[in-house]
Amino acid sequence: MTKTKALIPNGKTIVIVDAGWVFLADRITQQEVYGMGVIRMEGASVIRAWGTTAGLGEIALNGPTKDTVLDFAGRVDIPHGKVLGMIECYQG
Repeated sequence: MTKTKALIPNGKTIVIVDAGWVFLADRITQQEVYGMGVIRMEGASVIRAWGTTAGLGEIALNGPTKDTVLDFAGRVDIPHGKVLGMIECYQG
C-alpha cells in the first residue's frame, strides 16, 4: 500500500541528495512504499552540470541556463534520510 502527501504541490523543485546527487523535479511527494518512507520525484532530471555563475539559486530563480546539463531520470524515489535539502523554484 502506498500513502502520498504532496510536499510542494506545484512547480519545479531542486532536490539535493547525499553522495553528490542533485535533481530538478516537476513534482515532489512524500510516500510510504512497502513500509519505507521515500521522497518521490516525478518528471525528474539529474543536474549533471549546473552551468551557472551563482550556484543552484540561479537555476531556482531563472531556470536552467544554456550551459546547464540535465539528464532525464523520470520517476525517482529517494529514502527520506538521503535527502539533504530542497529548493523551491521561482514560478513567476
